[in-house]
Amino acid sequence: MRTRTRRAAAAAVLLPLLAAAVGCQTSGPGEPDAKAPSPTGKPVFGEKLADQLNAASRATEAAGSARFTATLTFGSAGGGAVQTTTGVLDYAKDAARVERSSEVPRGFPEDTAAELGLPLAARAPQVFAVDKNDVSYRTDRGTWLRYEASGSKEFTDSVGAVLKLAGDAGPWGGTLADVVRHADPERAPATDADGRRTYRVDVPSRNLTDLLPGGVAFATRDADVPGEAPITVVVDKDGRLLSAEADYAPLLRGLRGAGVLAGVTSLRAAYTLTGHGGQTVPAVPAGERTEDAERVTKALAEVKPGACASTDTGLGGVDRVRPVACGESADVRVFGRQRIDETYRDKDPQGLGRALAVKRCGKDFASVPAAWTKDARPAGTYLVDGTETVSYGYTGPEATVTGDFACYVTLR
Repeated sequence: MRTRTRRAAAAAVLLPLLAAAVGCQTSGPGEPDAKAPSPTGKPVFGEKLADQLNAASRATEAAGSARFTATLTFGSAGGGAVQTTTGVLDYAKDAARVERSSEVPRGFPEDTAAELGLPLAARAPQVFAVDKNDVSYRTDRGTWLRYEASGSKEFTDSVGAVLKLAGDAGPWGGTLADVVRHADPERAPATDADGRRTYRVDVPSRNLTDLLPGGVAFATRDADVPGEAPITVVVDKDGRLLSAEADYAPLLRGLRGAGVLAGVTSLRAAYTLTGHGGQTVPAVPAGERTEDAERVTKALAEVKPGACASTDTGLGGVDRVRPVACGESADVRVFGRQRIDETYRDKDPQGLGRALAVKRCGKDFASVPAAWTKDARPAGTYLVDGTETVSYGYTGPEATVTGDFACYVTLR
């Protein structure tokens, strides 16, 4: 038996965009040439040192568009897993088209892969489109699920992991571009013969944890994370962002101490931009239908026992699924639902709701129609998904645990 408790996605907290536009210059080594033109007419390197990376971020936006590649590399004793995201950014339209893929070696720990939401088997890249604050995901069926930021609060709270992909520091979020924008250099950059500058800057470690996959980022909220971590940032002679790299080594000890990423031995993030200006975000191809994600998806705990659902939603988990007929397109089948409402005395209540749900789901697993569980993968196993809430009384050592849980099996 395996169990899984749902975790809410942590939204990255970023400062508002600054309205003033700044530019950059074309000087080589040495002092900046104040007369050199910049994309916005104001030299980036003429800004105070502490403000130059913020200015570089805005100069990058002023170029209008760019192509990007972002990677997260998770090392382990059994090899490194890599999540790669590539795409086109249109800053002027606040739009993006993005593909995300993963490579996981056979020796990579399965539990860690599940923790990170990385598939163990080869899969086609996930495709996303961003239009201002709304994010669309292209399903394997060729239709698009549109997640609208203007949806109901209950819905937007449940899909925060995908909505935060519409970034604040650019059309696509969750990359080192978010960190660079608010980095505060204290040391002058090195300048090469082409006029490129390389900054080495320390940033709050907490800002880097926000770039990790949603469930892991949320789990780090209580971790003892060291104060700062180094990143390296390169900008071109015009002050536009070219690349950024971060080594998570100083953070890993704190994360593992909190029970997060125990199987990861090294972790690096990288971000590169090319083709500044002249890029175009492709339109959704004609004939590909778009559907309202709030209308066609639901929480797994709301799926009736015996019914099936697809996890092909772009959300990276089972918290919210798309109900489908049991068959080839189904990923999970629900065989039970449990409502927990228990009061405990003189006990640590944390986890007791989940444990009770697991026990009750086990009884359901043994008693429901065999057709509901016979296709479980691995055979004879089930999963539990849900959240528990602990409420403490004002007087006395009592605590009440409540929660809604789904009992289900994976079908492939």
